[in-house]
Amino acid sequence: MKCLDIKMPSDFEEAYALLNSQKKATIIAGGLFLRLQKQTIPLLIDLSDMNLNYIKEIKDGFIIGPMTTLRTIETSNLPSALKDSVKQISGVGTRNLATIGGSICGRYPFSDIDNALMSLNAHLIFYKSGKTSMRDFYHNGLIDKDILIEIVVPKPDFSMIKYYKKVYTDFSLVNVSLAGSDLAIGARPKRSLVVENIDFNSSARKILEDVEFGTDFQASGAYRRALAEALLEDILKERKAFYGS
Repeated sequence: MKCLDIKMPSDFEEAYALLNSQKKATIIAGGLFLRLQKQTIPLLIDLSDMNLNYIKEIKDGFIIGPMTTLRTIETSNLPSALKDSVKQISGVGTRNLATIGGSICGRYPFSDIDNALMSLNAHLIFYKSGKTSMRDFYHNGLIDKDILIEIVVPKPDFSMIKYYKKVYTDFSLVNVSLAGSDLAIGARPKRSLVVENIDFNSSARKILEDVEFGTDFQASGAYRRALAEALLEDILKERKAFYGS
């Protein structure tokens, strides 16, 4: 990636004006995936000076700033599904640079973080577009360029994510996240799919019977299905032990 200019705004109004000043102006979060791209970006907008690295606990959940690093997420008291979703993302050095906002706005099909947020039914607050659900944004994006200003995450009694990787720190072949009674299945390898209000009296196989798993160069759909069923079975056992029934 080649950058022709970089600006560090001090507030959202300035950042939004810069973002819309040029067609290819781009927000930089952690910048890890961005730097690997083979393109020239006329203007990068760095939000590092805007104090957006924070986690605030509220009555029913948490509010997270978009520049909060994955390492901060990992060491926080956020719901288990979200904390555990970042633990095998590269090394600690990478997690000290990568941000939750960058992960969300990338809308990556393989993302463990996005899948956890989908199951948690998190909501996003954008500067101009306002509030939208993580699920809607993940699948549909936004019509106009905008800036993510906060992530609102509910506080469930129980949440858990499990994923399978061929090698530690690699991208997941499949990931499964449960929060409350909502299940998200990601890296299928298509985008995450949410199954709401699952029946806890059903088997993992039954719960996942209508979920489509695709084949790519990493794994077959049948293999991904078998992995997802095994991971979900483990989660259901953990949930049963948590509630003592």
